[in-house]
Amino acid sequence: MTTSADNNSNGQPAKITAIPSETLEILEHKLERRPTREELQSHNVLKTSNVAPALQAKAEELKHRKLEDTLEKKLENRPPKSALVEHNILKNTNVAPALQAKEEELKRNKLEDALEKKLEHRPPKSELVEHNILKDTNVAPALQAKEEELK
Repeated sequence: MTTSADNNSNGQPAKITAIPSETLEILEHKLERRPTREELQSHNVLKTSNVAPALQAKAEELKHRKLEDTLEKKLENRPPKSALVEHNILKNTNVAPALQAKEEELKRNKLEDALEKKLEHRPPKSELVEHNILKDTNVAPALQAKEEELK
């Protein structure tokens, strides 16, 4: 058995107490399994800093304040909503942001439906040729003007 001595509140040596060998074995086992400083730093338990431990809290607070100041300056200098709408970064809408994607999808679906209806009522090619809107030719549309010049 090992003994330990501590000072009591009067500064007098405390009574010597015996530490059971079981407790020592458990303590030794836990100390052997204790993670290294590098492992604790990699798991963000300990800070990796060159600053004294007593100053680490102040250093973190200073870093946090500096970040707050930077963010505040960036927010002050950001362009107004009207400029973002003008550059098509934001949509000019009164719909909640969570619903804007659904609004865009709805607009697109309405446009697709309107286009489909117009295509359903489109006259056939023969009718367009009959009314001299289209030329009856086998030449690509991009080359039809050149074909007319050559005739």
